[in-house]
Amino acid sequence: MKRISAALALAFASSMAAAQIPPPGTEAMLELEMLVRSYVARHPGVSIDDAVSRMAIQSELAPVAESLREEFAERLTDISIQHDPDQHILVELKGPDSVPNRVARTPSGATRVVFEAGHRYTKEEFHQVLDSHRSLIYSEIPGITGSSGFPGEDRVLIYISGDADQADRLKDTIAKLERVLGFKISLRPNMPKSMNMAAPMSGGGME
Repeated sequence: MKRISAALALAFASSMAAAQIPPPGTEAMLELEMLVRSYVARHPGVSIDDAVSRMAIQSELAPVAESLREEFAERLTDISIQHDPDQHILVELKGPDSVPNRVARTPSGATRVVFEAGHRYTKEEFHQVLDSHRSLIYSEIPGITGSSGFPGEDRVLIYISGDADQADRLKDTIAKLERVLGFKISLRPNMPKSMNMAAPMSGGGME
């Protein structure tokens, strides 16, 4: 724990967040250390020092993301933080017109902004297509508990309360729905009923 605490202090030392570093041994610091360990576990090639630096920068990227959303509102398919080969912002855009990559700077460091053009829909259009077929989806797939949409991949992940066997039996149904919607559809079984498909769907982006 001392190793991570020292890394946290070092990473935040030169940023505006320095005053917000929890004191060592406190519950807030222990929680922050757990978040760092979780990040390293999900990204094995990232050191503790790099994980702390990335998390510090992430905490400052919300205004950058909002500015990008406003700038590309008419074309925005999705915006997300990517972690390989480095931490960067990926901005996915509808249409063929390319946009030069850029660098966003925050108190804790610089972050590449990568633009990827050529997508079929904006995020709004993607969800409009999905919403227009919602009744069909519900009628064809029993036990839906929620879903996640990935506009940049033309993909929908649907959660169901049924088990893996039920998901397997629905393969033909899924293939039919894919032809109708034009999206790739997959099922995640054994999901709790508390999830709500009517809620806005996200793809793990920067919401």
